Parts: sequence; structure tokens; C-alpha cells
Amino acid sequence: MRNPNGYGSITKLTGKRRRPYMVRTGGKKREVIGYYATKKEALQALAEYNKNPYDVSTHSTFADIFVMWYHEKERAVGTNTLSSYQAAFKHCSDIHDRALCDLRLSDYQKIADSMSNRSQSSANNVKIVLNGVNTYALKHDIIPRDYSQHIILSYAPPTGKHKVFTAEEVDAVWNMPDSTGRDITLILLYSGWRISELLEIDNIDIEAMTMTGGKKTKAGRNRIVPIHHRILPMVKRFAALGRRMTYNDYQEWLMQHTGHLCHDTRHTFISLMQSAGADHVCLERIVGHSSKGMTDLVYTHKSIDELRETIELLK
Repeated sequence: MRNPNGYGSITKLTGKRRRPYMVRTGGKKREVIGYYATKKEALQALAEYNKNPYDVSTHSTFADIFVMWYHEKERAVGTNTLSSYQAAFKHCSDIHDRALCDLRLSDYQKIADSMSNRSQSSANNVKIVLNGVNTYALKHDIIPRDYSQHIILSYAPPTGKHKVFTAEEVDAVWNMPDSTGRDITLILLYSGWRISELLEIDNIDIEAMTMTGGKKTKAGRNRIVPIHHRILPMVKRFAALGRRMTYNDYQEWLMQHTGHLCHDTRHTFISLMQSAGADHVCLERIVGHSSKGMTDLVYTHKSIDELRETIELLK
């Protein structure tokens, strides 16, 4: 028998899934109610929802509510942020299949404590996900109380101020086995890009040996950075494969393999360029810093050839 208009729908998702039956509400919003192992469970959930909307969600798992919250966030945040939420969700695997209404502060604190050896950004993202899921559930009367607000965050202590890579550390990166993390690190060390800029870059001209992108300031947006000849193979692979790591995945990779933070690569590039005697206006154009002196404000028409000569100062 066909369901009445606005009643909702059940869709069986493809692939091997533990809960392949997706239940959605009716109407314009068509929000996901949950995912179920059998069609019978899905039909029962849809029926219960239509008796008293959101009562069914008291039986929904943390993973169920995460999906609902995630779909809501898709309309408000960028792809990098969504990727960080997905990575954070994986760290919450211990509570994925538990009913959200049964979770207490001790359960959330255990997840937070498991992040003690992770970076601050990774720990923060886990807390954002835990808070976000609970806020969503509280808003829709799925839970009576939000225990996640009382989490005490734990993460690996920061290493202090940003520090440049030593010559030995740069050599060590060159000597690492091929990997996406190694490629990204070398590109950053020889270009000065911020990691967030590089991960979003989509204008790479291999023939002209330039990369165009940037963000943050007016001087930093849409800037052209020549490709240093030593990193051309890495850039070719990066361009061919596309973005293969999230910001958090790369930060964890870099910390694990080098002990450095992402922004240390940019500090290293600027420091090495200054030591090599780079023209400061060219350097500002490459890294996207705003000129501070009146002479610099007037002298802005540096050619790509000049920028290329500047970046090739790195030996």
C-alpha cells in the first residue's frame, strides 16, 4: 500500500551496509530519521515517527544523529570543514552504535581522553562533533540533556612557537619513502603556500610551471607562485591525484613524521628565502603578504620571471 503524501519514505541504499534502510520524513525538508537493518524496522520507525515526530529518535544511535547533523551542516560549511568532521567522527567509533539517549558524560569524556596524544585541532574537532550532535538532538527533543557540554578537552601540548625546519630535517623529508604526506610537505617547503591554500588549489599549470590560488588577505588571494624545479614531480602527482588528505590528516602525518606543525613549512620557506637574499617585494608577492612601505605599495608590478628567479634561489 502506498504511503500518504507527506508520510515519509524508505530507501534501500546500495553496497554492503549493516543498516541499509534509510528512513526520511515527508514534506519539503525530508530529513533523515535514521538507518535500519531490516525493512520491517524501517517501517516501524516511520510509523512511530508519524505518531509522534522525533520519539523514534530516542532509539537512534550516535551515528544516526551524526548523519542528520552532518547533512544539516553541509549547507553551511565548506568541504574542508566537512572532511574534518568526518575524521573526527571516526575517533568516536566506540559510541557509533550506542543509542544517543543512553550516553552520559563519562562516555564522551572517554572519547576526549583518547585524543590526548593527538593535535589540538584534532581534539577540538572531536569536541565540535560531540557538541554538534548533542545540540542537534536537544533541539529536536531527542535527548533531555546535553552531557557533552561538560567535556574537559585533552590533547597533545603545543610545541610552542612555530619553528623552522633545519637543513637536516629538510634532507630527512627528501629521503622519506614516496607518500602523499611527503609530497605535500616538499611542495609547502618550496612554495610558501599555507596548507589550507594548497588543499583547495585547483589551478596548476604544469607547462607554465605555476600554481595560482590563495586566500585570507587581498594580497594573498589569486596569487601566482612559480613551481620550483625540484618539486615539479611532486606537483605533477598532486595535480593528477587531487586532494588526498584533509587538513587534520596532514597535520597528524606531519607531527608524527617530523614533529612540526603545518605552518612551520611556511616559516621555513620565508626564512630560507630571506637567507638566500630574496628581494623582499618578490617574496611578499609569493607568500601573499601585504606591502608595508610606501615604496613597496608603488612597486608592485613584479613579473613572473622575477618571481621564478626568486624562488629558484632555494638550492
